[in-house]
Amino acid sequence: MKNLFKTFVLGLMLAGVAAHADEASTLVNPFDEKHKTCLEDIAIDADLAYENAMIWQGDGGGRRARHCVAMALFALGHIEEAAFRLEKLAKAPDGGSPAMRAAYYAESGDLWLQAGNPHQSYQVVSDGLKIARSNVALRIIRARAYSAFGRWDYAEIDLSSALAFENDNPNALRYRADARLRQDKLLLAKSDIERAVKLDPENIDALVVRGKIIEAIRVKNQNPK
Repeated sequence: MKNLFKTFVLGLMLAGVAAHADEASTLVNPFDEKHKTCLEDIAIDADLAYENAMIWQGDGGGRRARHCVAMALFALGHIEEAAFRLEKLAKAPDGGSPAMRAAYYAESGDLWLQAGNPHQSYQVVSDGLKIARSNVALRIIRARAYSAFGRWDYAEIDLSSALAFENDNPNALRYRADARLRQDKLLLAKSDIERAVKLDPENIDALVVRGKIIEAIRVKNQNPK
């Protein structure tokens, strides 16, 4: 769980810097600095970080403290509780700028998927898209929820929308390649996965999908209709 959390936190920090940039000034916000430190501490000692985040929340740390509490719960294995808290934070009156709230919606949606609840993930990210229609992360997560339902056609639509906003996103390309593979759109799937691998050549998941597509094409060529 610790390694999973480190990977997840890296992504959220990169998104969080951009989201907080909407909110105010070129000066360093001490609350943002404490938030960053709080998240980093979770990867070292999640139990202690959770206790400190709860104290900070009680002392008026606001949404940043509540966010750190949720992420500490995630690191401790309480994925559903973390997803619920992030969803609540995204909807809160003090949830921050639209960009920050969209980031919370995306984090919540991702965790609901990890918790095995694609229906709640779908609802959460759909709510997020109402305030951030161009948010690529939200569209990718909703596509993953559609995939969990077996709605590969709807997943493909959301991923195509994501790629319209960010045409070189390797994750969107990989997921769309898989969605197209499931619909027997093999040449389109092959084109997507080749681009994804070129953009992110060390991504194991992309290489696995590429192998599945190559095999599907081989089988189809051996058994033409």
